[in-house]
Amino acid sequence: MKTLITAIMLIALFIPTPSIARELLTLITDPFPPLYYQVDGENKGIYCEILDLTFKEMKIPYTLAFVPWERALRMAETQRSDGIPGTAKTKERDRFLIFPDEPISVIDIVVFHRKDDTFKFDGISSLAGKRIGTIDGYSYGKEFDQSNLFSKEKVSSLKLNFLKLQAKRIDLVIAYKNVALYTLQSLNLTDQFSYSSLPVHRAALYLAFSKKPGYEQLAEEFSQTLRKIKNTEAAQELFKKAELN
Repeated sequence: MKTLITAIMLIALFIPTPSIARELLTLITDPFPPLYYQVDGENKGIYCEILDLTFKEMKIPYTLAFVPWERALRMAETQRSDGIPGTAKTKERDRFLIFPDEPISVIDIVVFHRKDDTFKFDGISSLAGKRIGTIDGYSYGKEFDQSNLFSKEKVSSLKLNFLKLQAKRIDLVIAYKNVALYTLQSLNLTDQFSYSSLPVHRAALYLAFSKKPGYEQLAEEFSQTLRKIKNTEAAQELFKKAELN
C-alpha cells in the first residue's frame, strides 16, 4: 500500500499543472513616449517592441492599456491589473509589486532649465531654494524624492511642466531625459531649454508585476527571458536607436 501511495505521489509531481502565467496578461501604465505610447489604438515605442519579443518567447499573450500614472499604480496594487511597465523600484512600490531582477532599460533623470538661465546642476545641494516641476506619483531617485531643500510642484503631465517653466512659474523641471526631449520636440520648444549633463539619477525601469499567486515565478521567468532577448542583435539595435541601455 505504501509503495502504491509513493508511486502516485511521484506521478503527481511530474503532471504539469495549469499555470496562471500562460493566461492573457493585462498590463496597464501611463503613456511615456517615445518608450511606450499609443497612436490610433496601436501601441508604439521600444518598450512595446521589447515586451512583444519577450512575451512571444515565453508564449504568453498580453494586452497593454494606458491610464494616468497614479491610477495605474492603484490598479496594480489592488490587483486589477497584472503588471505595470516602466516602473522604478521604490520602498513603497516594493510593498505591493514584484520586481524582476532584470530591468527593461536604464534611463537618465536630468534637470531642465530655460536657456536664458545660467543654472548649472552639480548635485542635489545646487537645487536648494528652487521651484521644481515634477509629475504626481513619479519617483526621481531616493535622494531627490526625500530632499526638503527645494519645493516640488506636482502636475499631471510633462507638457504642463514645460509650459510652466516657459512662463517662469517654476525654476526647473526634472524629467526622464528621453521622454523630456521627445516632449519638447512635439511642443516645438527644443530651442528654449537646456538640461544638465550630470544626471540627478540613473533609473532602472522595470515591468513590475502585481502580487498575485504564482507571479513570483512569472517575474523570474520574465527576467530570464528578457535578459536573453536584450542580448540579441535585434534588441541591441533597438536600444542603440533609442539611445538606451
